[in-house]
Amino acid sequence: MSKNTFPVNGGAMPAATLTVRNLVDKQTGEVRMWVLKGLARREAMRTWGEITPRSLRASIRLYADMIPEMQCAWRQRHGLPVAMTTVIPYGNARDGVRRSAF
Repeated sequence: MSKNTFPVNGGAMPAATLTVRNLVDKQTGEVRMWVLKGLARREAMRTWGEITPRSLRASIRLYADMIPEMQCAWRQRHGLPVAMTTVIPYGNARDGVRRSAF
């Protein structure tokens, strides 16, 4: 009995290139769209068992939520400025004004 030498993914692309760590290019900090599309297709097949527009949108949302944080981390690692907003939980205290609507 001989061993089947065909790769599971069809040999189209090495599995190591389709990882979350490869979403953001290490040199430029830009999003690699081909990695995002590949990860979305893989997730759609894993979760829903088919590639439909609905499953692709949900899969893209799953991975796209991580991209801003990854780009921010890339900018910090390379010493570039990061636009940050500080949100305070309370405004200025005023007499006679309720803080909560509940």
